Amino acid sequence: MQTALQFADGLAPYGVRWYEEAGDPLDYALQRQLCEHYAGPTATGENLFSHQDVRNLLRHGGMRPDRDILQMDPVLSYGLVEYLRMLDELRIRGWSTRQCIPHGGHQFALNIAAGLKLGGNESYPRVFAPFGGFADSTPVEEGFVAIPDMPGIGFEDKAELMKIFHAHL
Repeated sequence: MQTALQFADGLAPYGVRWYEEAGDPLDYALQRQLCEHYAGPTATGENLFSHQDVRNLLRHGGMRPDRDILQMDPVLSYGLVEYLRMLDELRIRGWSTRQCIPHGGHQFALNIAAGLKLGGNESYPRVFAPFGGFADSTPVEEGFVAIPDMPGIGFEDKAELMKIFHAHL
């Protein structure tokens, strides 16, 4: 607890976009204390798997809908149907889905973020290869990308991934 709060104090002067995952994802008491202590945005949720987890975070974690970021990963959260249930929990409690920035670094979350008009998506080019990053034809311009105009979720336009796929047919 003290380490997380001390780290928050060290971050405060820098105006970082958010302070992410300060502790155990189910330690809602820590998250609540962090939100009470740290004025800047916090981010958590990448390891929450169900709408019940999200409900508990919002009930007990002190999260602030005007600034904090929720990072539930739609793949880890039992897929799109459960992710939609998570978003329903947010709406019930007055949160905008624009405060959701899925964690995961993969094409599935990127397309869900675009399709549901979420606040963004964490993506990691050259990490989680060959599945991570963007389609080969996707330009990155000033931190933004466009979704490829082709069927699928982007895997189809990843030459290295398609080589592996075709080698195993």
